[in-house]
Amino acid sequence: MAEETEKPRSKLYALEPLLRKLPEIAVPKRHVPFKEKFFWTILALVLFFVMAQLPLYGIPRGHAVGELLGQLRYVFASQTGTLMELGIGPIVTAGIIMQLLAGSKIINLDLGDPQDRAIFTSSQKLLAIIMAVFEGCMLVLAGRYGVGLASPAGLFIVAQLTLGGIIVIYLDEIVSKYGFGSGVSLFIAGGVAMTVFWQTFNLSTGVLPLFIRDVRAGESILSAFFSPGPANMMGVVGVLLIFLAVVYLESVRVEVPVTFAKYGGMRGRYPIKFLYTSNIPVILAMTIFANIRLFSSLVHADWLANFVNPPNGIWTVVSDPVRVLIYGILLVSLSIAFGWMWIYMTGMSPKDVAQQLDESGMTIPGYRKDVKVLEKVIGRYLLPATILGSLVVALISLGADILGTPGSGTGILLTVGIIYSLYEQMAREQMAEMFPAVRRLFGG
Repeated sequence: MAEETEKPRSKLYALEPLLRKLPEIAVPKRHVPFKEKFFWTILALVLFFVMAQLPLYGIPRGHAVGELLGQLRYVFASQTGTLMELGIGPIVTAGIIMQLLAGSKIINLDLGDPQDRAIFTSSQKLLAIIMAVFEGCMLVLAGRYGVGLASPAGLFIVAQLTLGGIIVIYLDEIVSKYGFGSGVSLFIAGGVAMTVFWQTFNLSTGVLPLFIRDVRAGESILSAFFSPGPANMMGVVGVLLIFLAVVYLESVRVEVPVTFAKYGGMRGRYPIKFLYTSNIPVILAMTIFANIRLFSSLVHADWLANFVNPPNGIWTVVSDPVRVLIYGILLVSLSIAFGWMWIYMTGMSPKDVAQQLDESGMTIPGYRKDVKVLEKVIGRYLLPATILGSLVVALISLGADILGTPGSGTGILLTVGIIYSLYEQMAREQMAEMFPAVRRLFGG
């Protein structure tokens, strides 16, 4: 019998001595109760809000820190001039780079293997820390804080930005292991929800108080509803419309009939969601836009940043339709491209799904048991769902921006999806607490 050839180890294993020195949040060795998960989730969210209010020390008095990300700051949970200036940017950028490297086999890791998975996770954490340092240096180098990179104040600001980035990395790890969802999702939803609340109900600048004031002053309801400015009542209505649209689309799916050969031909269904790639394509597109804005600030090309900044209300479309059109084309094109790329990079392609079904002993009635046949049939559903789902998510994001929703269109889109996912997870956890047998069914 021929000996199996040993799989070559990834070059990332050369970093193993360094990766072992990185602090790590231990995986829980017991079931984490619902109340404990809720506690850690709320604690992480409170710490995020506190960091978002702590200003960076070392900025010269009187220096105004300009807005770098614009509307994109909501997507990255960024707060200008604070410890949360970088937001989740380093984590998201590191995650994208590592997924691309793994999917294209450049780093030769099998994410199904526990050792390879551990190396991948630790390497991603190290890269996120490096990205925090790099992005901090770039912000100071671009002159955003009025100090030079080589000055003591500049180095201290970089250190603060890096510290903020590292804290966010470990808060994300705590939430992922001991809380609900992930820290990245939680911080996006928390930041957007807080923005929506303040922009809607703030007594001096809130949309609702200003709407009531305008109507009481004799202005017609229609003109008050569409009043010029960064936000109006149409934006608030837009939030409700986006919420209903996303909740509905999350439930739309195609169920492919399958049979289980190993269980005597028992029939079942394999669900394929219409939003197959969820909101990932838009997040990736926004990451590209954010890096373009960072680059444009370094070379002082404001015109370039202008084209990748989302519209902020219907009046933006009226005053600058060409810019909105270019932004829309870029967003839709990148979202579809990233959606297509994502399924092939992360094991979600028709070929990968067909192999998973075949290994599980599933077949599609009316077709012979062959992986190639499975791939062809599954592809009829997966590929259109990938393209149409990515297109619809991009159009919802663009439409919400045009309506002027508080917290940006993409921020609202992500937040609704995150809240919907958290609700489902918390409902399952609560059910598992009430009925321990259900926990075993869920694998908890």
